[in-house]
Amino acid sequence: METAAKLFEEAMRLPADEREDLAAQLLDSLEPPPGISIEDKDEIEKRAVEARGGAPGIPWDQVKRDLLK
Repeated sequence: METAAKLFEEAMRLPADEREDLAAQLLDSLEPPPGISIEDKDEIEKRAVEARGGAPGIPWDQVKRDLLK
């Protein structure tokens, strides 16, 4: 655990864009959780790219309303 804590401290000193790249690389190194397919992963990545690019998201109130229909 000490090594992970040191790596985290070093990573936090990186500029935000480099931390984002590192986080993406770490996440890509993991297997998707049970119940998540490759197609889901692709869709999640597509939406993340859109969000980082400034695309407007769907407000939580609207999502909640849609789910409760």
